[in-house]
Amino acid sequence: MTPRLSVVVPVRNVEERLGECLDSLARQTFEDLAVVVVADGSADTGAAVARELAARDDRFTVVAGAGGGLGAARNTGVAHTAPGSAYLAFVDGDGVLPGRAFELLVGVLDKTGSDFASGNVLRLGAHGRLAQHPLFARPMRATRTATHVTEDWSLLGDRIVCNKVFRREFWDARSYAFPEAVPHQDAPVAVPAHFAARSVDVLQDAVYYWRNRDGALTGRRAEAREAAARAAAVLGVSASLAAVPEHKRHYDESVLRDDLWHFARALPEGDDAYREAFLRHAGEFVARAAPEAFAALPPQSRVVWQLVRERRLTELLALLEFERTSPRTHLVRGLRRRTAEYPPLTAPVPREAVALAPADLPLEARLTGAEWRDGTLRLTGYGYVRNLPATARRHALKAAWLRGADRRTLPLRLRRVNDPSVTARSGQRLHGYDWAGFEITVDPARLLTESATTTWKLVLGVLGHGVARRGGVADGGAQLGPHHLDEHTRIVPAFADGRLQLHAERVQTWLTGHECGAGVLRLTGETRTRAGALRLGHLHSGAAVQVPLERDGARFTAEVPLEELAQVRGRGPVRAPHGEHRPRDTYTVQLVGADGRRLPVAASATLPLGRHAVPGGRELALTVSARGNALLHDELPHAYAEDIAWTGDTLFAEGCYGGPARPLQLRRAGAEEEVELPVRYADGRFRAESACEALTLLEEGEWLLFVGEGPVRPPAAAGLLPAVRAFAGREFAVRRHGHDRLVLVVGPVRCGS
Repeated sequence: MTPRLSVVVPVRNVEERLGECLDSLARQTFEDLAVVVVADGSADTGAAVARELAARDDRFTVVAGAGGGLGAARNTGVAHTAPGSAYLAFVDGDGVLPGRAFELLVGVLDKTGSDFASGNVLRLGAHGRLAQHPLFARPMRATRTATHVTEDWSLLGDRIVCNKVFRREFWDARSYAFPEAVPHQDAPVAVPAHFAARSVDVLQDAVYYWRNRDGALTGRRAEAREAAARAAAVLGVSASLAAVPEHKRHYDESVLRDDLWHFARALPEGDDAYREAFLRHAGEFVARAAPEAFAALPPQSRVVWQLVRERRLTELLALLEFERTSPRTHLVRGLRRRTAEYPPLTAPVPREAVALAPADLPLEARLTGAEWRDGTLRLTGYGYVRNLPATARRHALKAAWLRGADRRTLPLRLRRVNDPSVTARSGQRLHGYDWAGFEITVDPARLLTESATTTWKLVLGVLGHGVARRGGVADGGAQLGPHHLDEHTRIVPAFADGRLQLHAERVQTWLTGHECGAGVLRLTGETRTRAGALRLGHLHSGAAVQVPLERDGARFTAEVPLEELAQVRGRGPVRAPHGEHRPRDTYTVQLVGADGRRLPVAASATLPLGRHAVPGGRELALTVSARGNALLHDELPHAYAEDIAWTGDTLFAEGCYGGPARPLQLRRAGAEEEVELPVRYADGRFRAESACEALTLLEEGEWLLFVGEGPVRPPAAAGLLPAVRAFAGREFAVRRHGHDRLVLVVGPVRCGS
């Protein structure tokens, strides 16, 4: 019987990784597949590994390749697949697939009829750790079915084939084949396929684990041969799109933003041969690229490519170094027709390369602090127009107001602040923004309306050097939390879509207690409504567990059977970056009225932290959301910090932890780097301490705290964070990361220290 899915796996010098790859294919929940392994002249025993599996599983076949490289091996594999297969897929010999990868990809194609489906890609790093691959974060930000690259140009970043399943008739009708004897074989197939498809399906779910390889692009980009190969590949794809100028323009823009930009940034570290090869091959692409592609780039990129076009290597190297130390920074010249000026340039460039649009002078606004003082909300932060200095008070005219959903506005009191740390935070050396600081005070009584809930968006307006900008205020490290005006009224500062909002709420229902025993989770609280049921809504699937309330006036009790929670556990698609194992299932807590209306259950100010051991080595944890509402987590044991403080030159952290004793680790964000801290466990608690001398060995940056694979949760008590200590000319600060993680921020060594 012909399998529905044919999978091609080229094998060459991946002996150590091949077993894991083939095992992940053998364990797919979608079993109606046939795998063709192409042994392409390996110098190791990879072919023997594949034959051993083929002897046990008749879905696997091993064929010999001609040693012509990855593209030739893939083409050979396609020639040996069953022609009647409905679908076709490709997997590299060192890649790994989550168990449900093909179930998800084939399943969505069966429903939509699209020509191919593409899913999210995670990096597979040291110790099997998974993290979102940055190249796929934007294209795979959400699941979309029956879409197309012309509806979402970010899909141009989805240029590999190993995260896809193709409809076989689509593949054969266009006679697709991979280029042979050259590197970078994926894009010449994947990009034209995006345009040729009637529709494609995009999954946020992780379907492929891309292993970090020695000698990958990040290690080879300063080689002349690699630069030439990449330029040849993108030139070929660009030429194939020439019949439709709009398609070519968008593709050329993506190449200038991403593919060749990575090679441009490697120029300072490259030798003379690399620099000459880059100027020649990248210059050829620049000369042939659609002129409109440059107009969409930021000014610094336009100038870089202009210097490449003119082969002005000395200025190009100087500009790249300037961009490294002061990214997105330039001087602004002119009043009506403003242009960018870059100090490293010694000769002019065409005006179209440096012309500034309004979007090139954006508002930079961040909230750095929020505290309640004498019943008033005090907000501190900064706001400036990027690249227009704010070195004097007259450059920092500002206003702030709150805007409601009905367009009503509330002007706020704002005081301009001289804050030199704003310039330091800006990450550049050309401009001063000391007078960009602000302090805003908000009277909470003004936020209340007749509605039970009113949402206000904070808007900041800035005027300087004849340029006016207004917009929302983003998170700059402020520690936010709900503030109760009385037992039934609260103000909740929170970030939505990256911008600060204030929610004025009259609380009708709140949780006061919880306990677990005899196979049930018992929740108690009070409500001013006539609700008759409690609902735990599973965020990952939309499923719910609903139980009746026992009422005693305003007080209520609800008993949730643990068996019902276990039945919901793991439902729904698993989102990145967890791959196929979800360590945490989260439930919203709501009451349900007689009319079916759902009411969020607030966490009372005195609600104790809840952690209850349940069968399967998991625990139920009651926490508080960023909006101040109760959340229930069914999770692997996590460490919950209850106290964090600096005592002398030592950092102490302690709290509760119900799992097995595991190292407490600091993991550097964005890097595969980790450090273990001394920790002691006893009676369901942990205590860790580290002297400042040890912390000074850490590189500058953000270090997330983990126990095992679970992040350490921050303290519920207000006022403990941030915990800041200066030592040996550096600042060390323990802060919240997002809403429910802890991070140690290690500052740079200050000049003169």
